[in-house]
Amino acid sequence: MKSNRHRPAASAIDFVAIAIVAVGFSLLSLITSPVGASDADGVSAVLSVTARPSVDRAAFAHFGDLAFISKGALWVLDGATGKLTLLAAASQQPSDQEFSPDGRWVSYSLGSGQVWLARSDGSSKRAVARGGGDRWLPDGELLTGGGVWQVSVAGSLTRMGEMPTDLVAWSPGLDRFAFESDSLVISFTKPSKGIDRLQVSSSLRGKRATWYESKVSFDKFSGAQGSFLNLVVVLPHKQGVLFTLDPDMSSSLAADGLSLYEVRAPGGPATNLGVTVGDTVTVGADGTFAFTNGPDRYAWLTKSVVRCSAATAACLPVRALTGELSFDPALSPNGDMLAFVEAPANSAANFLQSTVQRWYASHSLWALRAGSGSPLEVEDAKGASAPVWSADGQSLMYVADDALWLLPNLSSRPVRIVSPLFAPDNWPSYYGQVDWSGQFTWWSPS
Repeated sequence: MKSNRHRPAASAIDFVAIAIVAVGFSLLSLITSPVGASDADGVSAVLSVTARPSVDRAAFAHFGDLAFISKGALWVLDGATGKLTLLAAASQQPSDQEFSPDGRWVSYSLGSGQVWLARSDGSSKRAVARGGGDRWLPDGELLTGGGVWQVSVAGSLTRMGEMPTDLVAWSPGLDRFAFESDSLVISFTKPSKGIDRLQVSSSLRGKRATWYESKVSFDKFSGAQGSFLNLVVVLPHKQGVLFTLDPDMSSSLAADGLSLYEVRAPGGPATNLGVTVGDTVTVGADGTFAFTNGPDRYAWLTKSVVRCSAATAACLPVRALTGELSFDPALSPNGDMLAFVEAPANSAANFLQSTVQRWYASHSLWALRAGSGSPLEVEDAKGASAPVWSADGQSLMYVADDALWLLPNLSSRPVRIVSPLFAPDNWPSYYGQVDWSGQFTWWSPS
């Protein structure tokens, strides 16, 4: 799990609900629109008929479950039955959709600040907490609303305790939890000093050891000063912790990339691995990790994937075609395969839809096996972005041309599963960066 406390927000997405009367359904179009469910404010959350996405149920059959946002509305697709369910209309501003580790449940947030929970097929929808920030622990407990909740098979929720407010990350095996806190008091009457600390514990409420700390300060003339912790990633098998540092808590500096560090023990040296823009770190089960190295907020400048060893804190660039950028790394669950995207650098200084769309269409998808220095291009995956592996490491899902595509295996032909994700010809971007990964989440059987 990762935290982006000071990450600059991308340009706002104008979610618009499109209410039309849907006619000419095929008998295979199974849609459930829960009616009469009430949100936390007591306002009826009736989901009127909404413009349906185009979905290929047959192609996704038995590949798990998919939760995705299309034109601002949140849908779930059950791969076992082909049922497509509308969970939240665009007017409700759904986000943060995430499946439970066992795939039984999907949680999501609404713009009102309410967290909702539904079965993975879209049934049994209910509001569970206010406060947002819903996250699943690997053991199936749900962190939301300031609490830790256990969800039974039947769907009842039991509060197991308070969620530590400074919890930012944990290891896949839940043998390490990371916490970030600073003692800085923001005062406009007198200067103040404090310490920003990264602490690690072997349990959620166990004794903490300080792994890294930074002196920080604030005064009304110069603002915040010092290096503030940002992204935090706990590596598996107690191999260390990754984190980025935000100079002076600056959104502008963060937008152009933050230095990524690895520390392997409490108070140990922090090794500078490079600079990454946003959250690009991907981790394999063996502790190998990769990230996109290179500064600059422009999506089409200075980006290069590097693959790193947690044991040595050494990173090597992934070989790319001459003059090509590489980015969007995705390690398979066992770390054996690395998928990534290549594209030519772009000198364009505008972010018109035509410019952004043309550059994304120039992308190609590549795969690199561990131990090999020669990546292979995945044929027929033109325009690919945001690749994601299935739990068994055999299949890939990615975005291209404002649609989700499934690659059953690396030698098969990709098939379009869902479209569109955004409104046609209106991709919200931040300096050319489009948040494709925020539009979908995929649960697949291992």
